[in-house]
Amino acid sequence: MSATGDIAYFRQRVIEEKQRARAACEEAIRRLHLDFAARYAERAEEAERLAMRYSTQ
Repeated sequence: MSATGDIAYFRQRVIEEKQRARAACEEAIRRLHLDFAARYAERAEEAERLAMRYSTQ
């Protein structure tokens, strides 16, 4: 997968996990999905940094 593809994938997963969190009936499940969303957001940011680094080389 390309860096652009990685970024898009991770950003889409952030959206999906936040939707799942809103739909969760239990607080523990809601927190789990929000944790997943935060981790995917971190991955997206990391992929964006790497893409920027490689595009300036």
